Amino acid sequence: LQYKDYAVWQRAFQQKEGYRKQEAYWLKRLEGELPVLELPADKPRPAVRSFAGGTVSCTLDAETASGLHRIARDHGSTLYMVLLAAYNTLLARLSGQEDIIVGSPIAGRPHKDLEPILGMFVNTLAIRTEPKGDKRFTDYLAEVRQAALEAYEHQDYPFEELVERLGV
Repeated sequence: LQYKDYAVWQRAFQQKEGYRKQEAYWLKRLEGELPVLELPADKPRPAVRSFAGGTVSCTLDAETASGLHRIARDHGSTLYMVLLAAYNTLLARLSGQEDIIVGSPIAGRPHKDLEPILGMFVNTLAIRTEPKGDKRFTDYLAEVRQAALEAYEHQDYPFEELVERLGV
């Protein structure tokens, strides 16, 4: 297989019912007013918009990492789901918003035959959840787990087309 074979497969997929079902899922999941994350700024915004950024790194000690893995295992989720739930909780706490959408990259290689092929397959999943303040973290984790699993099931719908369809 070559990348062009994948492109042909993807074009054929767009003509099938599965594509329309995935599109319907995403349009339903992201219907209504889409939240725009408003985080408080620690410095005044510059007069000229810049996309310069930075990186913050941290290392978790073995006990904390083990605890996170235990939470994932005990609740039938993955470490990614636990960290996504924690991240969304942090964003909700900082912003005061209870409707959060986080874009998460996905490899975009749904078939094992695509693994050795060079090319850009990455897609973005817009995972929308509601980290409301009155929820227990474990209940919210179950919601994040479900939202992530549903997003994975519908990962073949291109994010660029979703943005275009939503008009954002």
